[in-house]
Amino acid sequence: MSTAAEVPPTPVVLVHGLRVSGAALHRIAAGVTDRRIVTPDLPGHGTRSAETFTMDGAVDAVVDAIVSVGGTAVVAGMSLGGYVSMAVAGRHPGLVCGLVVMCATAQPGRALAAPFRAFGAATSVLPKQAAVISKALTRAAVGRQVAHDMEAGGLALHSIRDVVSELSRFDALGEVSRYPGPIRFVNGGWDQFRIHERRFVAVSDRTDLEVLPRASHLFPLIQPERTAAIITDFTQGCDRVAIR
Repeated sequence: MSTAAEVPPTPVVLVHGLRVSGAALHRIAAGVTDRRIVTPDLPGHGTRSAETFTMDGAVDAVVDAIVSVGGTAVVAGMSLGGYVSMAVAGRHPGLVCGLVVMCATAQPGRALAAPFRAFGAATSVLPKQAAVISKALTRAAVGRQVAHDMEAGGLALHSIRDVVSELSRFDALGEVSRYPGPIRFVNGGWDQFRIHERRFVAVSDRTDLEVLPRASHLFPLIQPERTAAIITDFTQGCDRVAIR
């Protein structure tokens, strides 16, 4: 019979959102103290800034990270990272012990993509000006500490058009419905990306939903300790299943 001592804690692959990089998640990662956690960069972001973002390439990046920590992991993603994480779980369910999706329960489509497409077009025409405006708006909205975290590893404004193009035709509900394992959806109460959360929760009987009151779309970065606690709690549940 297996015991807890014989089974190492389930590692975590934590996936970043649009514009930022894995480095932006350092305070969340630091709060997950009982297991290994890695924060890979997606194509077009951070250390892979020169690459073109595609969903297939993003899935491959997360799969490579899972392999690097032993071949199975809990995958947790915020915003864009949430959508990528759902794609990984749907396409490679055997690699994913559990799935945490934060700030990503709006089914993508052309209407949802329109404002982001417009911003992406602006950044390609006036990249320096767009970077200055983006940084100023971010600092005004979330404060200096969170803005500093978001800027760690660079801001990938040049990849917005590619990301939006990929997401506009991405069937998140279809992908996540193929995953048979446990899923926790986590949204901020003030997040515009929770509009279809009930549809996502309904994809299987192994889902649960946590809504954080008065929290925004960027709550994982604004409340890194709380986010780390949510990930730790969920992953410890996956540990117990593995022990059985």
